[in-house]
Amino acid sequence: MFKDKAFIKKLGLLALPIMLNDILNSSVNLLDAVMIGRLGDAPLTAVGLANQIFFLFIVISFGINSGSAIFIGQFYGKGDIRGIYKCMGITAFIACSVTILFQIAAIFIPSALMKVYSQDSEVIELGCKYLRIVAFSYMLTTITVIINAALKATGEVVQPMVTTFISLMSNLVFNIFFIYSLGLGVRGAAIATLTARLVELFVTIGWSIYKKRVVITAPLNYFKGIKADFVKKFLIVVTPVILNELMWALGTSIYNVAYKYSGTVAQAAVQISTTMQNEFMVEGTAIGSACGIMIANALGANDRERAIDYSRKSLALCIVFSLLAGLILALLSPFIVSFFKVTPEASRYAYYMLLIVAAGLLIKNLNFINVVGILRNGGDTAFCLFADAATVWFVGVPLAFLGSKVLGLPIYITFAMVYMEEVVKLFLTVPRVLKNKWIKTLVQ
Repeated sequence: MFKDKAFIKKLGLLALPIMLNDILNSSVNLLDAVMIGRLGDAPLTAVGLANQIFFLFIVISFGINSGSAIFIGQFYGKGDIRGIYKCMGITAFIACSVTILFQIAAIFIPSALMKVYSQDSEVIELGCKYLRIVAFSYMLTTITVIINAALKATGEVVQPMVTTFISLMSNLVFNIFFIYSLGLGVRGAAIATLTARLVELFVTIGWSIYKKRVVITAPLNYFKGIKADFVKKFLIVVTPVILNELMWALGTSIYNVAYKYSGTVAQAAVQISTTMQNEFMVEGTAIGSACGIMIANALGANDRERAIDYSRKSLALCIVFSLLAGLILALLSPFIVSFFKVTPEASRYAYYMLLIVAAGLLIKNLNFINVVGILRNGGDTAFCLFADAATVWFVGVPLAFLGSKVLGLPIYITFAMVYMEEVVKLFLTVPRVLKNKWIKTLVQ
């Protein structure tokens, strides 16, 4: 695997920008968490729980665009640019419709949403202030995600990385100004996020037009020539992906509902550990995403053996880098926790949970590559739906409530119990990948 220089080079050219992009994306959330965390446990918890609404929204959006990217990647491998335009048209219609629903809920019923995740009146009040403002960034994010997902599927991975970096820098400057200089607290964090997303969208569209990127220079009449049989085929493949992300996101969000029974201090520790988990998963998600692009392009060119070869070598690389990342996280955990100005109890919980994340990083990354990188891009979307939904709802969610509400265990023990979801998922997905039952060419 390591002797295949052509594969390493190709994967690296895709994975490195994707990894940097993922680091920058998760750094936006980390930046908010650190800066808001300096205001105390309640503001940190409020923003973290309010962002559960954004999490649900962005995961569904990711599902829509991830499903579309299967087709876009295979159309690109086939050289069918018109097919790419059709996919983007359908994607834009579905994604924008979903976004409107989330915006309406966050603006008009934020209290009802926050009460799902917290019993603390202060946390609920602060979360409502944040939601009513940040909701206006959702549509900006949707348009950016549609463009960036299509760019990545066609191998254009540098532009999304640069635009995300610009968004991060904008968010940093605006956070300092609105949170601290103007003293707006959680409202300032929401305004900063909204402004940064606006800057990111303008840069994304402007740069795409200037560089004449194929996915943004399409005719305005995206829907022209789209036939019912293509829409049907598109939905048959994409709908399980959307449901997959929805079921997984809802289940993951329900974990936070269970964690509320452990208290606000415990929830603050959860926000720290999950934020850092996202930071240290970037090498696995980057390899998985790059692997998915290569597999889709290979299947679009009707090269089954090359797709299989890509899957095996990507898994081997994932194991090496995940073990290294887990070791680094374990060593840095005490230093990381010290950045957050939370109570000593929250810091102690967060430290234990970061060690759990470090131990489970390999399993989570392997699951990401198996589900999102290999099986999904091979067109095996129905099995992905089964694997994700079954493990979250029949393993993770029951264990979260058992540990937090029924047994009243310390949050770090409950957190470790929930990780069993990933273990079960690994036993489901590995045989599927190795038996090559996932390979489907969709655009011939």
